[in-house]
Amino acid sequence: MKIAMDISIMEECRTGTEEYTEGLVWGLNRVGTQVLGVGRHGQALLPDQTCLGLSPRHKRSPWHKWWWENVGILSSPKDVSLVHIPYMMHPPRPLAVPTVVTVHDLIPYRLQAYHGRLRERLYFGQIRKYLPLASQIVAISQATYRDIADFFPQWIAKVTVIPNGVHPDYFRPVAVEQMEQITSTYGLVKRPRLLYVGGYDPRKNVQTLLQACQKVFARLNDGELVLVGALNHEPTTRLVTELGMEDRVILTPYLSRRNVVALYQAADLFVYPSTYEGFGLPPAQALAMGIPVIAGDISAVSEVVGDSGLLVPPKEVDAWVDTIIKVIQTPALAQKMAARGRARAEDFSWENIAQQYQKLYHRLVRE
Repeated sequence: MKIAMDISIMEECRTGTEEYTEGLVWGLNRVGTQVLGVGRHGQALLPDQTCLGLSPRHKRSPWHKWWWENVGILSSPKDVSLVHIPYMMHPPRPLAVPTVVTVHDLIPYRLQAYHGRLRERLYFGQIRKYLPLASQIVAISQATYRDIADFFPQWIAKVTVIPNGVHPDYFRPVAVEQMEQITSTYGLVKRPRLLYVGGYDPRKNVQTLLQACQKVFARLNDGELVLVGALNHEPTTRLVTELGMEDRVILTPYLSRRNVVALYQAADLFVYPSTYEGFGLPPAQALAMGIPVIAGDISAVSEVVGDSGLLVPPKEVDAWVDTIIKVIQTPALAQKMAARGRARAEDFSWENIAQQYQKLYHRLVRE
């Protein structure tokens, strides 16, 4: 089978959607489904290379994005059996072949703070109008499925749940030299070393994590927190200063997967206080790396972590403090969490996930 994958969104592999697209193409290649990339003119996909081997480019203009999603994609190659759009959008009329659309989350509908500007309202109105034209909608978690049922119950008969996946790089041990290089680059010398990977949107709740870590490090008289996501996020750097944690919090810019993997392995504990997610990819990556995980007790993340990590009410600072110290001071518990995490993460290997997509594609093509 040969399918077309909309890779128009691929910029620098910094977001969960781009990570998802890259991993899915890799997995489909492993299970024997040929993938043709559309939306990046003249770009061949190389599943074994970072960013699918696509050349770097500047971020697209809103006009170019609109043209592709409404006009360009309608002329996708005719020698494919199906088109997969790996983000929440569909053109204003059906394609000549079946279409699959992935819905990662319903943030713009669930959280009104993300749905304020006129351009956003128009865009999400278009989604509401045209997404039912898709042959099948994939929700990446039961939590996203429930959100779809809440906001768009008329779509639910077309929705299939297939979890997100974790790239194979997170299942492989990192060379000692590579880990030493990244810790030296950022001056990581304190223990315990806590790691957070993600953005700084309000829903990510990094403020609670910083407040908790201030108390943890004071009680332990040691420790550091590494925040991977953006180097110059002013509200975060200001809070770090207000809390007097300049010597204990390290902020990094967006990093290559190679360096992120090394930071996971160099960490003693992964912490993820988010209050809303469609899946929870960083906790899944940490599980695959065998790092104990403490995360906010929210629906999507609890699906990922299960009983392999510890879940904490996202906004309760003292609960975070007590749970972090408990894991740090109980090595047997940390080891048990790490072992359970590795086993749990096997459910999210891209080869396993790609097989589910392959079955879905075959069903749609036969119908």
